[in-house]
Amino acid sequence: MLNIDPSVSVKQIIATHWHDDHIRGLAETFEACKSARLVLSDALKFNEFLQLVMSGSETMIDSSGTDELHRVIEILRDRNHVPFFAIQGRTIWKDVIDNGESALVRCEVVSLSPSDSAVLASRLEFAKLLPNAGETKGWVPPITPNNASVVVRLQVGNFSILLGADLEERGEPETGWSAIINAHSPEDGKSSAFKIPHHGSKTGHHDRVWQDMLTGQPVAVLTPFHRGNVKLPTDDDVRRLLSYTPNVFMTCGVEKKSVKRDHTIEKAIKEAVRNIRALDSSFGHVRIRFRPPNLATVELFGDARRLELPPGPSKNASKKGKAKT
Repeated sequence: MLNIDPSVSVKQIIATHWHDDHIRGLAETFEACKSARLVLSDALKFNEFLQLVMSGSETMIDSSGTDELHRVIEILRDRNHVPFFAIQGRTIWKDVIDNGESALVRCEVVSLSPSDSAVLASRLEFAKLLPNAGETKGWVPPITPNNASVVVRLQVGNFSILLGADLEERGEPETGWSAIINAHSPEDGKSSAFKIPHHGSKTGHHDRVWQDMLTGQPVAVLTPFHRGNVKLPTDDDVRRLLSYTPNVFMTCGVEKKSVKRDHTIEKAIKEAVRNIRALDSSFGHVRIRFRPPNLATVELFGDARRLELPPGPSKNASKKGKAKT
């Protein structure tokens, strides 16, 4: 236990993007952290998106993403506060702290995305989602690829952490990870810890992030995703990630436990419902602590675990059994 009071100790909450699997619980968290400043992607400050959020059930079918943001906006109104908007190259928080050894340490959080091009593209996509008068209301789908997600670098003295959110990469120089790489300079330094984007999927991967922005064999963490037939990270994703560093940790397992029922009960359920799926109750937490000179201690809670190589060859293996790179 950290034994802190979130109402006074938490200074900033960054809502990296509004997809349902990432934003659920944001309003409750923000309500508890009464002293925190809220940070949103710059792509969300335009009228097109605010209309989607504030119109609610009048024009759109509710989703947890829009519903959470609706509640957050109400909290902001009650507190008479405005959110802080993140865009590429903006310092969104900075302070100087005492390290307990009579030395002052500079701390800052810099947003590395979204880029100007990504903000414009998102704004155009939000405009397409708004229904016209008289149209049947529809569900607000997630915009793909996810170019508006907020990636940040947390710098504490000479140590930094790269938080990759869910930013994707499509090979476009002015959006995604390519835009971050193109703006990165050696003076920015390299991070010793990495929150891997997009559940470890190849869609959030860029070789140069590992080469130019991270130290050798950094500590890396990801959250898995499992819905229907989609399972992330895939076995090939795991092999790719472990080829960069052996220090990869996951908040919980990917495989869901099968439920065995009596034949009579199973038959009755299938006759009563069209589809059925088990809720995933697995939950974990990875805590990373660094001490000079950048020595990492990783603590695993709940179902959190170290990533391990899967058995068998890669799908991309050649006839000689070697994985393609």
